[in-house]
Amino acid sequence: MIRLADTLVALVESLEPPAGSGLAVSAATIDVPLEGWVVEHGTRVVFVASVPHTRWKSGFLPPVQPAHVEIGEALEEDDG
Repeated sequence: MIRLADTLVALVESLEPPAGSGLAVSAATIDVPLEGWVVEHGTRVVFVASVPHTRWKSGFLPPVQPAHVEIGEALEEDDG
């Protein structure tokens, strides 16, 4: 089972700039198509999602929905 969190973590990890480039990613906006399902996992109901396994519309695959994700650095809180 692919969890939405696993998909988002993989997307964020893919934003790493090339080694030695001197670039740093401090924020990103990602628009990505997702296929999602609601499934039973033991006694819980869980939403799972992943990127579509094909870009072609076939009529029998799950509908694809756009996801808009904004990611940025968190400011550190001053303990003093």
